[in-house]
Amino acid sequence: MAFAISEFKSNLKGGGAKSALFQVDLNYPSIVNSPAVNAHFLISAASIPASTVGTYDVFYHGKSIKVAADRTYDAWETTIINDEDFGVRKALEQWMNLLSEYKLNTRNKDVTSTKEGENASYKQDLTVTQFSKDGNSLETYKFIGAFPTALSTIALSWEGNAIETYTCTWTYDCWEKSL
Repeated sequence: MAFAISEFKSNLKGGGAKSALFQVDLNYPSIVNSPAVNAHFLISAASIPASTVGTYDVFYHGKSIKVAADRTYDAWETTIINDEDFGVRKALEQWMNLLSEYKLNTRNKDVTSTKEGENASYKQDLTVTQFSKDGNSLETYKFIGAFPTALSTIALSWEGNAIETYTCTWTYDCWEKSL
């Protein structure tokens, strides 16, 4: 069955979502010095999160039947433009240092203690929002209980004049979609 291009275009709402129209909002633990510049201006790449519903086998009369198991969430990466004061990078390094101090591999007790029913204070909620071409929010994903687990290198070279970027890998408990 052949379809006309006009049918395809009429079914593609708004002409398709544009990958460059997004914003990431970081929240830092209260004990971390927030950078002077808001990170959402410097995060140049992110993604809408992935998740997987696992399966396990249940045997019935010698035959394997697949059953839905727990949902798992992949690590999430952001690409960040480095500015000359290293503001976001310093805040992320400080955050990670509270989790595992680089000299002695100790954890700051002020960010790991919790009240019953609450996350440890080093965990924060982050969001990524996708926008339409007219600036309206299309979808917002909230990463619950997130914290940075890896910062990539920053490449230095005399051969180019590129603006520095690096990635931050985040781990989180789950994500939820809202609008």
